[in-house]
Amino acid sequence: MKTRPDPADDIESGGRNGPGQRASGGAITAMDRVGAFSGAAYFILANAAIAIGADPATPDAPTGQQSLDALERMAANPAAQVAVGLEFLAFTLWMAFIGYVCWRLRAAGWVAAVALVGGVVEIAVKLGSAAPLISGYSLRDQISPEQAAILTQMNKADFMVGLLPAGLFVLCAAISALRAKELGPVLAWSGIAIGAGNIVTAAVIGVNLPESGFAPSFLLILVWELVISLRWGFARNHPRARFAVKPANPVTS
Repeated sequence: MKTRPDPADDIESGGRNGPGQRASGGAITAMDRVGAFSGAAYFILANAAIAIGADPATPDAPTGQQSLDALERMAANPAAQVAVGLEFLAFTLWMAFIGYVCWRLRAAGWVAAVALVGGVVEIAVKLGSAAPLISGYSLRDQISPEQAAILTQMNKADFMVGLLPAGLFVLCAAISALRAKELGPVLAWSGIAIGAGNIVTAAVIGVNLPESGFAPSFLLILVWELVISLRWGFARNHPRARFAVKPANPVTS
């Protein structure tokens, strides 16, 4: 009496490649490219919004009156108002990119799920940071310079808090990519370093916000996301990971 493995078991474990081995690569579809390039589109659109809405008359650490004056200039400048809408579109693209990254790395297990949590929280913080700006703009004729200063400081605080989930997303995405062999060691380990660095930066800053309200380490996050977006978007194919499952009872004949 001969035995042979269950065909279903052979498929789940990767066939002749053996348990835990990678199966043959798959072609990149049009939808894959849309998801991958959404990261680059976010980067371009967000920076375009910053360039259009930039107010050179506002210093890095404005007083309450200077913040009110900036809101008045925004009211008189349609381009600055359009820039806010472009930022919202950019955040929408960022949501798509985070979803694509975590879907692509899902074979890495719970670490990919943590990356998704970090990305979702980062988006929530970013969207929440718009509330002080919109509130101040809507009530610019009714609030005092002191109240305007509080709203400006809240916006800065939101950005600094956002370093934590942004770093967690990059850290866990890079670990997942390393486990699933979706990125080479250079890109993966650089992502691990960048993500961990932003988490540490957020923890060290704590309540001591810098006057500029910006952390240079966040630029590394944007650059890393742009690089993997372009790499995956222009790739011809990508590997598909299959992991071994507990063998079923052998089929006898």
